[in-house]
Amino acid sequence: MQPQNSVELKIFDLNCWALRILSKKRKERLAKIGYLVIEGQYDLVLLQEIWSDIDYSELKQRLSVEFPYTHHFKSGVIGSGLCVFSRFPIMDCLQHQFSLNGFPYMINHGDWFCGKAVGLVKIRVHGFLCHVYITHLHAEYCREKDCYQSHRILQSWELAQFIRHTSRGSEVVILAGDLNMHPGDLGLRLIREWTELKDAYTECSDYEGPPNGCTLLPSNPYTNQQELKNFPQGIRIDYIMYQSNPNVSVTCRRVNTGSGIPLADMHYSDHEIVTATLCLQRLSGVKNQCRENPPASVVSPLFTACYTELRAGLHTAERWRTAFGYVTLLLIAFLILQCSSNLLFLLGSTFSFFPSTFLTILFLLISFTSLVLHSEERHQLQSVMEQMSLVESGLQEN
Repeated sequence: MQPQNSVELKIFDLNCWALRILSKKRKERLAKIGYLVIEGQYDLVLLQEIWSDIDYSELKQRLSVEFPYTHHFKSGVIGSGLCVFSRFPIMDCLQHQFSLNGFPYMINHGDWFCGKAVGLVKIRVHGFLCHVYITHLHAEYCREKDCYQSHRILQSWELAQFIRHTSRGSEVVILAGDLNMHPGDLGLRLIREWTELKDAYTECSDYEGPPNGCTLLPSNPYTNQQELKNFPQGIRIDYIMYQSNPNVSVTCRRVNTGSGIPLADMHYSDHEIVTATLCLQRLSGVKNQCRENPPASVVSPLFTACYTELRAGLHTAERWRTAFGYVTLLLIAFLILQCSSNLLFLLGSTFSFFPSTFLTILFLLISFTSLVLHSEERHQLQSVMEQMSLVESGLQEN
């Protein structure tokens, strides 16, 4: 097994917090980000929360010389916010929008409108075929009463399955993005164990940045301080991960976390930047074998824990589905009575007990839409549980 000459791949990852109108100093921060990635001589730039097509176009134009190859993943109502800038040609791309991603009536959270997804671009880095994945999972909002835990578990499973089923044939796999999970959270453990991805922060030989690689810091004025009330040092929810075939050695030389510009008294985003320098080296005399499934003894306990969270989400979905089902039936009955009353009024009766039919129709539409949404949620959660059960059975038989 003789190693050949190695090459470096410099990766830049950031959740840019670039929501039009609501995000502070959006234009100035995006301009600074553009200058930073040019000066840093990165090979791959992976950005989240670039919601505006105008912002993306301006970034694309600003980076066109250094990063001539780019792709913007679009989904949902306002877009996924995911985009990739590369020094190397993008050979192919693919996108998967997660089956569940919150609810439209939770307007104050807004995740449903974003169409959270995972995007894939295929690039060839100095002869190495790399599959690069970028993603952004549903936010947590309240750790003590996390009503989106089952959605995030589902997204973690779909993300892991998407990587497993689309990475075959690749030599190097890279995942980056805002996973909205702490390092020990169940969803993150599921992703890592099922895909066998390595965390660049824990694997690197040289780290510079805040303690524990935190990417949300209390010192950042843009960060929601309420989210960090129980974490005085901050939390880590942004990641760069990697994996390779047996005939390719990938090591992480350096990871840097940080985004402050003290002189300008401004930060690039409410998240910290994460950068990683990977060293890719081909090993001669080693066969390029297909990746095997992790052993059942490793993933079965994880699957069992996931079942518990998914069942809790399923029971909640069924309760809401039943409640909105009854409300919908009552409103239909009430609407029939209203129509009958209106008909009698037209026929000459002067008595009309019922209020405006318009309000009844409005509430009926809201109730029926909620019934449909929670019915879909129920089926999607059932589907993921059945998929995991099938996979676990297959692992145990092998």
